[in-house]
Amino acid sequence: MSKKVVTFGEIMLRLATPGYQRFSQATEFTATFGGGEANVSVSLANYGMESEFVTRLPQNDIARSCEMDLHKHGVKTDHVIYGGDRLGIYFLETGAVARASKVVYDRAHSAIAEIKPGMIDWDEVFKGADWFHWTGITPALSQGAADACLEAIRAANRLGVTVSCDLNYRKNLWKYGKQASEIMPELVAGCDVILGNEEDAE
Repeated sequence: MSKKVVTFGEIMLRLATPGYQRFSQATEFTATFGGGEANVSVSLANYGMESEFVTRLPQNDIARSCEMDLHKHGVKTDHVIYGGDRLGIYFLETGAVARASKVVYDRAHSAIAEIKPGMIDWDEVFKGADWFHWTGITPALSQGAADACLEAIRAANRLGVTVSCDLNYRKNLWKYGKQASEIMPELVAGCDVILGNEEDAE
C-alpha cells in the first residue's frame, strides 16, 4: 500500500501579466495559485503519488477556489485549517531576453502567517504518511509559522516519518525580528534530507 507525502507551507494567489508585458503595460492579470510546498505536492500527485498539502486558509471564495485548484491536480487538503483574513498574493512580471522577471509580494498578515502551534493536529495529519516536506520559506513568515513548523517536525520525528527540507533562504522574508540563523538550526536538526546550495547553507 502506498503511503502519502505531506507538505506544509503558504499557498498564494499569483497574478501574472499576460505574455511578457510589464506591470505598467498590463490592464489585466492571469490568476493561478502557487507556493513552494504546494508545488511539490502537485508534482508528486502528477507522478501518481498520494500527496497532501497542509496550510491555513481564510474562509472566503478565493481560498475555496485555491482548494478546488489543488483538488484538480489530485492533491488532498483534508487537514487544511481555516481562519485569518486573507490569502497572500504575489504579482509576477515575466522577463524577456535580458530583462529579468519581477515579483511583488502582498502577503503580510496572511492566514498562514498568523498560525500558532496547537492549531494543527499533526498526529492526525501524519496517519498513513511516511514523508514530510517543508521549506525555509515557512519559518520566515512569522514566529507562529516557525513554531508550527517545529511542532510538525517533532511530531514527524516521533512518529518515524522521514523529514525533508528545501532551505530556500529568502533574506527579504525574514521581517519579524528573528534571523534565519536563530530559527533554522533547531528545525534543520530534525531533518533526514536537506536540499540547498552554498548560500542557503551559510
